[in-house]
Amino acid sequence: MVGKKNVGQFLGLDGCFLKGQFKSDLLSAVGRDSNNQMYLVQWAIVEVECTDSWAWFLNLLVVDLDLKNGFGFTIISDQQKGLKIAINDVLPKVEHRNCARHVFVNWIGRKKAKCYEFDFWEIVKATTEREREDKVEALTKER
Repeated sequence: MVGKKNVGQFLGLDGCFLKGQFKSDLLSAVGRDSNNQMYLVQWAIVEVECTDSWAWFLNLLVVDLDLKNGFGFTIISDQQKGLKIAINDVLPKVEHRNCARHVFVNWIGRKKAKCYEFDFWEIVKATTEREREDKVEALTKER
């Protein structure tokens, strides 16, 4: 684990399966530096990815980075098992956002149409609420 390095106000959380002799899960947190480069902040190997594992991991992160209740920070993730509940319990004031690529993959699977991809990414890239609303409105009128 890393000491109190300045991680800015953005953290990405992810988990993945570890295969081999000892089956387990790897949890990780990454940050972005002033050059917009990603770097590893914290990692842990857990028996299984679940709410308790994520809560334990997040509690360590809170202590190491002095996050307190998470106010002023944003966490991005791709809907790992138990993570949303753990974030709400451990960091109640943090902004939690889902990875757009994962949202799109889930969304396109239900729509069964690749033709929405351009429109989806135009909406995601909107920089103001009004711009996003205009693009959503245009998409609904178009379809």
